[in-house]
Amino acid sequence: MTIQQLITILKTNLPQTDITLYPPASAQQLQQLEAALGLVLPADFRELYAFCNGFESAEFLFHITPIEEILHFKADYQPRQFLFAEYAVCVDFWVVEIAPTSSGYRILSQDSAGELVFLTDSLASFIHRFLQGGVFGLLDWASELHT
Repeated sequence: MTIQQLITILKTNLPQTDITLYPPASAQQLQQLEAALGLVLPADFRELYAFCNGFESAEFLFHITPIEEILHFKADYQPRQFLFAEYAVCVDFWVVEIAPTSSGYRILSQDSAGELVFLTDSLASFIHRFLQGGVFGLLDWASELHT
C-alpha cells in the first residue's frame, strides 16, 4: 500500500472512524521541522503531513504527532529520530529513525524491556495496521515480530 492509497482510505472512510484529522501542515512547518531535526523527511511523511498535520483517535488517545509537538520535544530525541505516534500519553510510542545517507527510515516500537526494535519501514503499513486493528493491532504486530 502506498501513502497515496492510505490517504484515499482516510478520506473515504473518515466518517466511519473515531479519527480527527488535524489541518494540513504548511510547507513552512515542514521546512522548520527538517531544519530543527537536521534531516530531510522521507517523501511519504511529507505527503502525510501535507494532507494532515497528524491525527487523533478516541481509542486510547492514540495520535500521530503533529509537527508542533515534535518540535516542542526535540531535545528529548536521539539524532535522526523523533516520536511520531503514541497512545495514552506515552504508555506506548513509536519512533521514526531516518537513515543518514538515504531516504530510508525505520519505524521502531518498544519491546517489553523498553528497548526500541524494528517494526516496519512503511508509514502506510503502520497507519493501515492501526486502521485495521487499532492500538492493539499495532501492539500485536510488534509482538508477532519479536517473540
